[in-house]
Amino acid sequence: MRTAVGTHGTLHRADDLQKRHDTQQTLPTLLCDSPGCGASLTFVPEHSRRRPGHAEPLHVPAYIDLSRGAEHRPGCRYDAPGHLQALLAAGADADFLPPLGEGKHELRLLILQQGLKRSGAERHDADPVLAGYLRTLAELLTLRAMCGSDDLLAANVTVRLGKKKVDWSSFFYTQDRYDEAWERLGATSTDLPLALVGTVRSHRATQPGSVYLNCAPKYQHTGVTDRRDFYEISVGHSDAAWLQSFPVGAEILMFGLWRQGRTTTSSRPHPTDPRRTITNVTHKLALWPSVKHQLVRVE
Repeated sequence: MRTAVGTHGTLHRADDLQKRHDTQQTLPTLLCDSPGCGASLTFVPEHSRRRPGHAEPLHVPAYIDLSRGAEHRPGCRYDAPGHLQALLAAGADADFLPPLGEGKHELRLLILQQGLKRSGAERHDADPVLAGYLRTLAELLTLRAMCGSDDLLAANVTVRLGKKKVDWSSFFYTQDRYDEAWERLGATSTDLPLALVGTVRSHRATQPGSVYLNCAPKYQHTGVTDRRDFYEISVGHSDAAWLQSFPVGAEILMFGLWRQGRTTTSSRPHPTDPRRTITNVTHKLALWPSVKHQLVRVE
């Protein structure tokens, strides 16, 4: 969670609470801001944690979480377990999200992968069956974006691509894992269906009527002196007005057949030491949606 209310109804954002934490100010009592809930919350400041198999620690941005023992009330917008069970119980398409028994389901990505390949170029009149699958997926991914980990979805929904089971961690990527998404795409020549979540940073027109939506990149510490790696995420479309309807600062979900873009390297003098040179290496991931249901704002 990124927002909460205080006992006097004042809205508090995670970024503002981080500033209070940094300046050692007293933090307010926090409650869920969903109408009618009021669950007790706690602020978790930004921090780093080690990841097995990675030299650099993972940076975890500040967030707001449930206090120990607290629960969101049924119907709360943050009641992810309740919303998930309601979605699964609503009778999702048996071909796309079939039941496995004991309340669990399987998410079959091959149907979407093939449907998106058939769509080819951009379409405004998406096949209604494909559009329905994408809407269901958007609901699942929105729930995942609300959670701090894959645990809830992984315990209830198995992801499968053809005959292969896919871990949620190999399907859904937050900003801090853009490098892993880039590496996964580089390990195969097949267009893989991936879901990424990001924050809109800018819109850039490339030709009349076309635009690229750019998300805030991941800055990767490499351990190499004077080298910085960036992982940039872009979504392109000829409908500039549509992409620009996702404003700067909005959190969005992007699903589809991603591709690696061209990696570029640039150098510049060190700002304080003329004997040194700063090298920036930029890795690009790009998505060109064929169906507009592939982008969803997280609200």
